Amino acid sequence: MRFILSACVALAVSSSGAAAKDCPDFTIEARYDLSYSEDDLWSERTHSIAAGGSVELWNCSRFDGSGYVARQPDFNMFLTRNNKDRMIRFKVSGDEGCDTVLLINTPSGSWLFNDDDDGIDPVIRVRSAETGRYDIWAGTFGPDICMSTLHIEAFP
Repeated sequence: MRFILSACVALAVSSSGAAAKDCPDFTIEARYDLSYSEDDLWSERTHSIAAGGSVELWNCSRFDGSGYVARQPDFNMFLTRNNKDRMIRFKVSGDEGCDTVLLINTPSGSWLFNDDDDGIDPVIRVRSAETGRYDIWAGTFGPDICMSTLHIEAFP
C-alpha cells in the first residue's frame, strides 16, 4: 500500500510540474525592463521584439486563448504612477504576414489575453491602470517567430 501511495504522489508531482513547465512563468526575469508613469505614456512608447516562442497557450489551463509565447516574459513594465487614473493601451503589431497575440499578467495577478482586436493585431486596454509590474508576452498565433513592435500608450 505504501508503494502505491508513493507512486501516486510521484505521478501527481510530475504531472503538475509538466503542466507548469508548459505555461508562461511571470516569476522568471523578463528579457527587458521598462519603467513609465502615466505622463511618460502620454506619448506612445514602442519597443521591438521577436514575438513567439515554444510555449503553446492552449496546453496551459490558465488561459482561454491560442498562440505561442516564450516561457519568460518579454517585458516587465513598471507603471510608477497613475494619479490621473488613465487607461493604458498595449498593442503588438507584427511585420507583414505576422499574426501576433498578447498576454499580460497585471500587478494584481490577473491574466489578460487578446488576439486580433485590431485586424490581426492584439490590443489590451487596462482602464484605471493600477501601479506596479505588468509582465508582457508578445506571441504569435502560429509556431513561427517574427519581428514585432510593442506599443504602449496612456489615454484619458
